[in-house]
Amino acid sequence: MSRETSDPNEVPGITGPLFARRDPPTSRHAAEQIAPHLGRHQEQVLDAVRFHPGSTAKELGYEMQNINEDAEHARQRCGRRLNELEKAGLIRRDGVRDGCACWWPGPKVRP
Repeated sequence: MSRETSDPNEVPGITGPLFARRDPPTSRHAAEQIAPHLGRHQEQVLDAVRFHPGSTAKELGYEMQNINEDAEHARQRCGRRLNELEKAGLIRRDGVRDGCACWWPGPKVRP
């Protein structure tokens, strides 16, 4: 016999939701301490940018493509990580080749 619940976060036998809608300040502080650490795919993309500076997302995706993965999926996966790394200030886009942004290691230098 399964019990249907109206709240997907509710666990039978426990009152209230399992996850709070807003994290408490201590949880946010812990996340800020972990934030500088990169995930596996982010590290792979950062290494690819360092090894192939000035490459486009398509070129980097091709370099990182898995055996069982098509080129477009690899480019999309790489593109998501490029944006995350840019927001973190670890890489920058500078210049355009074939209509695509070129990616370089290091933060953008502001005049």
